[in-house]
Amino acid sequence: MKLEPGQDQLQKYKPLLREQLKISTAVGDPNARGQRNESLAWFWSVEVDLGGPDQSWNEEFYRVHWLRAKALRDRWREEMLLVKLEMDWTCKFFLWKTTQWGEHMQESLEKRLPGHGCYAGRQSQMYSLLAQDAQAAFQDLQNVLIEAGDE
Repeated sequence: MKLEPGQDQLQKYKPLLREQLKISTAVGDPNARGQRNESLAWFWSVEVDLGGPDQSWNEEFYRVHWLRAKALRDRWREEMLLVKLEMDWTCKFFLWKTTQWGEHMQESLEKRLPGHGCYAGRQSQMYSLLAQDAQAAFQDLQNVLIEAGDE
């Protein structure tokens, strides 16, 4: 006898992979190391009426995993915010160093120290180019982060 599942069953029930057959200890030990980025296997999201009078274990299981998923999402939102701020801080730092080295160049030229002035001018130019490169690179990333934040 050979079972031939219908197309709707093939879409609902996917093949089981070995890595999906491990036990979730999130309910028993929610603070255990190494569980932070784990997600539930596909079969936990299949609608099944388990029946029976006591489904509290199931509700607690879903509640724990929902809270873990929410915490993961919140961490990523915070990370995105921090990355945006760090990109801004980097550009501002490079611009500040450009100004600082420009002032050193002016002081050196006023004191008739052309070697020092040349070095300071070169440093100012280097930081100016770093700021331009960072702004260009970060502009592309900002667009990607904005698109990711909308999802």
